[in-house]
Amino acid sequence: MRVTAYGTAQRYAPLADDIVGLVEEIARSDEFILKSRVAALETEVAGRLGRAHAVACASTTGGLLLALKSLGVRSGDEVVLPAYAEWPALSAVVSAGARPVLTDVREADGVLDAWLAEAALSPATRAVVTVGASGPVRDMAGRHGLPVVELIGTRPATDTAAGEGVVQILSFRPEGLLGAVGDAAVILTDDTDAGALCRMLRNHGQDLNTRFLYHHIGYNCRMDEIGAAFLLRRLAELASLLEEQHLLAGRYAQGLRRAEDVRAVHGGVTAFADGYLVRTARRDQLREHLAAQGIETALPRPLALHRQGLAHEQLDPAGEFPVAQLFAAESLVLPLYPGLPAGVVDRVAAAAAGFGSAR
Repeated sequence: MRVTAYGTAQRYAPLADDIVGLVEEIARSDEFILKSRVAALETEVAGRLGRAHAVACASTTGGLLLALKSLGVRSGDEVVLPAYAEWPALSAVVSAGARPVLTDVREADGVLDAWLAEAALSPATRAVVTVGASGPVRDMAGRHGLPVVELIGTRPATDTAAGEGVVQILSFRPEGLLGAVGDAAVILTDDTDAGALCRMLRNHGQDLNTRFLYHHIGYNCRMDEIGAAFLLRRLAELASLLEEQHLLAGRYAQGLRRAEDVRAVHGGVTAFADGYLVRTARRDQLREHLAAQGIETALPRPLALHRQGLAHEQLDPAGEFPVAQLFAAESLVLPLYPGLPAGVVDRVAAAAAGFGSAR
């Protein structure tokens, strides 16, 4: 039996009739973009995650751009972000007019190193971006009066301690724990002014109450009603999905406990990988070993940001980030998604654990 990396076909095929039904329902409703279902989703997500405002948008990249602009980031500013992040994060910073300043990540979990980030601050620093929630980064930024934008991935968790100065972007990409029909994301904030500005900017800068009255140069970053309706139905599954993920991650941990060359990153479940994240110095060989047994895996970020071809145009100086480079070279995502049988997890874990002895 072949095991796919994300299982999207297996997960979405049983939902096909529901999706078609939603399309038919919305086609007859004359509501397509930023209407009642989007508003209902925003209310539901904000309530579940303990934030004052939730702003639905088209993608995580767009959400980061909107968040940065709502925080006042503009040309000439600097934004600190981890060298181990997805290219769209850097793109959003540049699109906001700012200069990205990269810093290295922690060896333990790949999250932005707060001490190094603090050393990278300058009078031009306007915000800090992290992949995943980080108390040390929040504390550091708070001491300097800087806002933090946290890209919390596809695994939402109640975090009422986020508080003032912390904006979070929740992704609903299909590969994630709770996926939409295509791209979708939600911005979470407790700042009323920032939330209102995000709402305007996502819709071309239009007034929130008067159509065709514009206050800002904005963007087309709107969530459609189909995506919102689908997510509204699925939100009720969130608690059970998180519990299932926790149990399957535990099986991986048990199965890999004696692995010589493979180790989990931060319990295997992180904000920057849709699956169970492991590291090994022989990543490509492990991937081939698993593929030979019908097990598909994924590379979360095969290049650190400063190693991307366009990086030299955006970074000054480029610098070296050894831990980020290690994560890029050693990280591998094992299959972990809703509906994956426990026996399959055991099979994958056993195959990975046997990698060292297979040499």
